[in-house]
Amino acid sequence: MYDTFLFDTLHRQQATMEPHIINGQKVWLKKAARRNSRFAYLPLTLLARWLGIDALKPVPNLGGTHSIAQEAARIRALSEAGIAVPHILAVTSEGLLLADAGNEEQPSETLLHKLLSVHNAEEIDHFLLMGTQALNDVHARQCYLSEAFARNILVNKEGVVFIDFETDPGEVHELTNCMVRDWHCFIFSLYGKLSKRQLHRERLAPALLNGLRQAQPAVRERFLSTLPRLKRLKRFPFQLFGSDGKKIAITLQALSVLDNQLRKK
Repeated sequence: MYDTFLFDTLHRQQATMEPHIINGQKVWLKKAARRNSRFAYLPLTLLARWLGIDALKPVPNLGGTHSIAQEAARIRALSEAGIAVPHILAVTSEGLLLADAGNEEQPSETLLHKLLSVHNAEEIDHFLLMGTQALNDVHARQCYLSEAFARNILVNKEGVVFIDFETDPGEVHELTNCMVRDWHCFIFSLYGKLSKRQLHRERLAPALLNGLRQAQPAVRERFLSTLPRLKRLKRFPFQLFGSDGKKIAITLQALSVLDNQLRKK
């Protein structure tokens, strides 16, 4: 059934990712997207080299059939390790059919959406704790994500489900740097989207400190070693370059606070 649906629907679907209903079941069809240029990753490559932070080296997403094969392989590997990821219903070289992570009674939502929808400290702390604990659990299983952004972490009644695995950072980085990269993706995505919400920003620092203190020592120490180098960027007036620049400036200031707090005994 699923194989037939994938074959029949794949070339009629316009969007790269789109939901469908099969016999009352919500599914997601992901089709191979246009290949991306490696030149798009050059600025971040040069920045990582200048700062001397290997964990910031980009992991190119080449798109096309390669990304479909990569995602299917990564989902299977993470699932075997006991990590909550979408269930694969059918796959071809051109597309991937995935079961939805929620249900009619309680649809799944991204961690980012959950955080944006709550307005008191207790609820904010709850969802931030879910995120940091889930990330540390992935690392405790000697695994890593692909793009550990808050938008790629789904929340359902069982806990969290991780999505979006078109790349394998392990092809570019060694294991500890893959985990450090997860933390940087997670932190930058949170401050980037929550920077205008004062209460959320206030709750982020203690939540991240707690999460990093619970991280594996090697991961925490490697992460900590990247922070003094990132402080070099604070000299650049990002805040003068619109809303995106202000988000970067706020994130760099937050990383400076994390650096100071993590070094305290």
